[in-house]
Amino acid sequence: MRSFSTRIVLLGGGYVTVWAYRSLARNLRRQLADGSVTITVICPNKHHFYHGWTAESLTGIIKEQNRMSPLSEILPRAVLITGVAEAVDETSQEVSLVRKNGKRMSVPYDHLLVGVGSFDKATIPGLKVKGFQVKEPNAFKRTRKALVKTIGQAAGANKDEASRMLTFTIAGGGLTGVELAANIAEWVSLAKKQYASLDDIEPKIYLVNKGNRILTALEPGLEKLVGYAQKTLERYGIEIVNNKYLVEVTSCGAHLSDGSFLESVMVISTVGQDRKILPGTEEWDRDAELRIYTNDYLQISFTSNIWGGGDACRVRHFHSGKPCPANALWAIKHGYHAGLNIARAINGRKLKPFTYKGLGQTASLGLGKGITELYGFQFTGVLGWTMRWFFFQYFMPYPITMFRNVGDWLQLLVSGKRKGIAEPDQTLEGATP
Repeated sequence: MRSFSTRIVLLGGGYVTVWAYRSLARNLRRQLADGSVTITVICPNKHHFYHGWTAESLTGIIKEQNRMSPLSEILPRAVLITGVAEAVDETSQEVSLVRKNGKRMSVPYDHLLVGVGSFDKATIPGLKVKGFQVKEPNAFKRTRKALVKTIGQAAGANKDEASRMLTFTIAGGGLTGVELAANIAEWVSLAKKQYASLDDIEPKIYLVNKGNRILTALEPGLEKLVGYAQKTLERYGIEIVNNKYLVEVTSCGAHLSDGSFLESVMVISTVGQDRKILPGTEEWDRDAELRIYTNDYLQISFTSNIWGGGDACRVRHFHSGKPCPANALWAIKHGYHAGLNIARAINGRKLKPFTYKGLGQTASLGLGKGITELYGFQFTGVLGWTMRWFFFQYFMPYPITMFRNVGDWLQLLVSGKRKGIAEPDQTLEGATP
């Protein structure tokens, strides 16, 4: 047995870290058991947040806690430090951080994996205070609470006030924006059936899209998915506002790039990602979006012991040469491959280049309405939605959370009630059935 341990430090508690840990646990099983290798995870949260069910959790199908997995359970052999990384020192091979209790400390590493992800860009004037976002946990909770309150109060208001309140602007015509717009529209439609006071109310939902069509991230040739999504949004009564973008948010609505104004009680932005540059990493190569360049083995800045993946990094797709998409599946694959190469480096084996080709993309447009691309094949409607459901359940990292998540879906199927909104004896805030 060695007289010292090889120290692996994983930054972040997202997809990259979770699947890197799984890869390390599999490939370094013996070393982790005898203590010759240790894993430390530094994360500001105690849970992994599963973003796949964002729209369903926002609209109450899934309880918020049923998309959260405790890191202590899914990373059992790791030392967990709840804190925020403040700096990386490549010379001394240490990460400086501040713990939740305010104490500062340094953690040494022999291998460092940077999987800190990204956060919502909030540079648009008024967005931080008057608008809403969904990526970060606190921002999501604020948005969800406001949405529940708005629909509940509209159900208890007079017709004119209810019409004013049921106005929403979603900024961003990508998968997230389209999902949110469709699921919010579906939820408002269900509320109209439940509350007689909303019968004659026509909600107004805008989807603001910078391009000339929605879902521009979908590869050419996937027009069937785009067409289905567009028709579904139109059936909901959602107005797609193309070739414009959000420039300011006020308490009354959204100012757009052409000078127009959309009156809205809630403006939800799904546009843009920002990234933090840790002191000590300023010299690392980054692109215009501040993503850190990695090589084909997922090493950073020409080092042999610093690795990266996910939204924080610019990983080259081996076939197209373009950056890998910024979504959960790619972060999962980055994490697992980085963990594999760290293990191979520790074991003195040749590193493997990252050659994952991709699986596809998917989105929910409401219950039983979905779009899924799988290896270039296109699926829409119930089949596309069902494929997405099974895909997301499969990748949930903690079985107990997954089973609870399934329980929420069964509750909806059996009783028609959205468990994440209220228990059976409760109603939306402010509403009277």
